[in-house]
Amino acid sequence: MAFGRNEGIVFAFAAALISGISVFANGAAVKLAEPLAYTLLKNIGAFIFLAAVVLFLGEWRSFKALSRKQWLYLLLIGVIGGSIPFALFFTGLKLGGALVSSFIFRSLFIFAGVFGYFILKEKPTGKEMLAGFTILVGNALLLPPQLSFGFPQLLVFAATLLWALEYTISRKAMADTPPRVVMISRMFFGSLVLIAFMVATNSAGALLQINAELLQWLFITSLLLSAFLLTWYNALARLPVLKATAIFALGGVVTAVLETALAGRTLAPLEAFSLFLIAIGAFAFAGAIDALRRALGAFRHART
Repeated sequence: MAFGRNEGIVFAFAAALISGISVFANGAAVKLAEPLAYTLLKNIGAFIFLAAVVLFLGEWRSFKALSRKQWLYLLLIGVIGGSIPFALFFTGLKLGGALVSSFIFRSLFIFAGVFGYFILKEKPTGKEMLAGFTILVGNALLLPPQLSFGFPQLLVFAATLLWALEYTISRKAMADTPPRVVMISRMFFGSLVLIAFMVATNSAGALLQINAELLQWLFITSLLLSAFLLTWYNALARLPVLKATAIFALGGVVTAVLETALAGRTLAPLEAFSLFLIAIGAFAFAGAIDALRRALGAFRHART
């Protein structure tokens, strides 16, 4: 499938914006339920929304035309992207060390770039490597002075690797599989694995602890997750995996700004500088800085 990269960049920025808002909303909603149960319910809600979209657009026929190889890709995407990493990630966060764990997750674009290089033969340019380093430095400045890396961070690291691998495999699968087929299969197979995991660990009872407030949050966060998936996988289908995931890093900036604004405080200088570096790196990956430089050059030339 041939897709335009400019469209992909728009989708990637939209996905980053939605993700930033979604992370903020999930931070409030997850406190109302056991994290893994909440994640499963949210994923099922997103699956229902996406299924409604596919049904409305009449795209169910796409599933009938899938080959065995395509089904295996979709199953793999669901297992390594829509289920196991969620269990690892939330277990790691629950055990502690959130700041270091957050840094590991925000470094996902590096691992995605490595997988993209070996699996998809995508080679980053010198400018992209510099932009990636800028994002990495911005993330590192948010780390606390005393660092700790233990079992919780190892779980988060494993989850991050799996998500980076899944994004790479999804990019490969979408060469001949529509993005909506990939995203809805991810949520379906992923939810099945999460249900099996919760039954096996005797934690399925947490799914029954639902109240009216949680239902309201689940509706909002499931809708946000659906919107994220619709934009994110369309971005992946159009862009190299490194470029897409690097632009996606902008979502962390959106979350930080929202948290700061609603808490009624101002950003500390170092925090503001780190977010600025992340944003600069993401925009550089999108080619926005080069475009601005060309526009300024043309403006100066026109004045002379």
